[in-house]
Amino acid sequence: MKHARDTSSSPFASVIGTNHIPSSAELDQLKDLLIEPQHELERLQLEISRLQSLLDALHGEKNELETYIEEHRALISPIRRIPSETLGEIFMHCLPSDAHLFVGLDLKHAPLLITIVCRHWRRVVINLPALWSSLHILLPPHLSEEVASVDLSPSRRTTGVNLWLERSATLPISLSL
Repeated sequence: MKHARDTSSSPFASVIGTNHIPSSAELDQLKDLLIEPQHELERLQLEISRLQSLLDALHGEKNELETYIEEHRALISPIRRIPSETLGEIFMHCLPSDAHLFVGLDLKHAPLLITIVCRHWRRVVINLPALWSSLHILLPPHLSEEVASVDLSPSRRTTGVNLWLERSATLPISLSL
């Protein structure tokens, strides 16, 4: 039900927007005039609220369905069908191409970066010793020789280097400091 509410057709059109002070009779007339529009406003607010709840529920269903579809689409992604040996070859090309460049203990670069993509890639990378055959160990310049040579407890750096060496397996490893 649509009601046109045009103030130009109101009995008070001539005083709307002015400083007119309504008389007692006009106040009663104004109150009576506003009863029906106020009920209509309340009805519209309730309808909007009901529709908003319905819309929110539909958005929730839509998001769940999109998630369901995307999770299943991921399973048919072509990258999943690439054999591990081929992935390993691809990952080898992620390393620096210059022989004098060494890989460091940095999650922003291969091979460590690749290990955080997914479980399958992590297994491929960890089981490919060639990815772990060079290592650059950065010693902060502010450390004195005495502090750098004393290792009172296994540090993250020491743990990382040991793990790197394990992953290189029987391959010769190139180190730089």
